[in-house]
Amino acid sequence: MKNENSQLTTAKSTEAAFYSAFAHCDMAAMAAVWDEEGAVCIHPGAAAATGRDAVLRSWSGILEQAAMPELRVVLLSRTEHDGLAVHVVEEHIGPVAGGRGTVVVLATNVYRRRGGTWRILEHHASAVPERPAGQHPLQ
Repeated sequence: MKNENSQLTTAKSTEAAFYSAFAHCDMAAMAAVWDEEGAVCIHPGAAAATGRDAVLRSWSGILEQAAMPELRVVLLSRTEHDGLAVHVVEEHIGPVAGGRGTVVVLATNVYRRRGGTWRILEHHASAVPERPAGQHPLQ
C-alpha cells in the first residue's frame, strides 16, 4: 500500500485527496487527510464537530448513507503563509438523493503543514442561496 502521506505534500494535493475521499465515500481516505489536533468541521445546517474523533464521526455518518456523488470543486480564493493555507471553494454536489439537481455549497478549508505533510484542519461549508446569473460567488 502506498504511504498515505505521499500525496499530502501541498495544501492543493491534500485538498484533492479530501474531495476524492468525499466523492468516493472512502472513510479511510477521509481519515488520512484530517489533522490530529484542532480539527473542526461544520457541515451545512449542522453544529460544529470539534476534535478529530467528532469530525470523523460526522463524515462517517454522511459517507455511510450516501451514494457516490458527482462532485465538482471550483477554487475561488487561495492564501498560504507560514504553514497554513486557506482555500475558499464552491462545491457542486449532485445529483442528490431522489434525483434532484446539483446542490451548490461554499466552503472554507484550512490546511496546516507539519513536518512536510499538509492536513486539513478546518472545513466550514454553507449552502448557497440562489444568486443572479453571472454574479460571482464571493460578491
